[in-house]
Amino acid sequence: MMDWVVASCLITGVLFSFFSALGILRMPDAYIRMHSSTKAGTIGVGLIMVAVTLHFHDTSVISRAIGIITFLLMTAPVAAQLLGKSLLINNYRMWRGHQQD
Repeated sequence: MMDWVVASCLITGVLFSFFSALGILRMPDAYIRMHSSTKAGTIGVGLIMVAVTLHFHDTSVISRAIGIITFLLMTAPVAAQLLGKSLLINNYRMWRGHQQD
């Protein structure tokens, strides 16, 4: 039973990471690329680390995986915000199809 949970977390995490990479390649604007990489990439790596923690029953592996998840959850939003702020300061033009509120 646990193997199915580990496999589903791993497959879902890989799919999220794949869609993150695909979003970086396919999206027309740096702002949208940044959104794709931070959201889907963080969820993807987080699910892969959850699969690692469920598979290995070693305290050092589990603590490292939790540290990786915590580090990503703390740094990815900050990095995306700083990147977006620098794009905005440097007058990076948005995609023409973008509609502003």
